[in-house]
Amino acid sequence: MPAIKQISYILLVGLFSLTACSAAREVSTPQSTETASLQPIATEIIMLPTPSSPGDSITWDTLQVTMYQLEVTQDYITEFDSRRSPPPGQKFLWVHVQLKNVEQIERNIPTAENFSVLYAATELKPTYGHRKDYTDYTALEPVIFPNQELDAWLRFDIPMVAALSDLRFVFLPESSQVGVSFSSPNYPYAQDKPTYVWNCEQ
Repeated sequence: MPAIKQISYILLVGLFSLTACSAAREVSTPQSTETASLQPIATEIIMLPTPSSPGDSITWDTLQVTMYQLEVTQDYITEFDSRRSPPPGQKFLWVHVQLKNVEQIERNIPTAENFSVLYAATELKPTYGHRKDYTDYTALEPVIFPNQELDAWLRFDIPMVAALSDLRFVFLPESSQVGVSFSSPNYPYAQDKPTYVWNCEQ
C-alpha cells in the first residue's frame, strides 16, 4: 500500500509540473513595439528666374531664342479659310518666337512642347493653330542651319479672364514641364534644367 501511495504521489507531482509548464507557455511576454516617428520632409520652393521682356533674346547652347511679340484673339481664320473659335470661356494667345543658330553647325530646333505659358497655378501647353498667313511653329523644319533665322507662332488657349500681366512665357529646352505641382507665384521646377522666362505684358 505504501508503494501505491508513493506512485500516486509521483504521478500527482508530475501532473502539476506539466500543468505549470503549459501555463507558462501560454503567458506571452508583451513585445515592445517601437513606432517610427515620421519626420516631415522639407520641400524647397524654387523661384522662377527673373523674367525678360517681350523682344528680349536669350541664348541657350548655340540657339538664340526671342519671344518677339504676342497677340490675343477671340477667333481666327485657318489656312483652309474656315473660322475657328476657342473653347467656351477661353480665348487664343499667339506667341511669336524667333530662333537663330549662332554656331557653325546645324542643330535641331526645340519642339513645341518645350514652351509653356504659366497662368496662376496652371501650366498651359501650345496646341494646333495654323492661322492663315502666319507660320505655325509645328510646321517648321526640325533642323536649323548655321546663321539661319526662323520665326513662327505658338497658339495657347487661355482663360477669357486672363490678362497679359497675369501670364509668363517659358522656354524649357531640356524639359517639357515646369513642374507637377504649383504654388503661385512660386513654381517648383527641375533645378538642373535650364529655364527661361518672359513677361507677357508688353
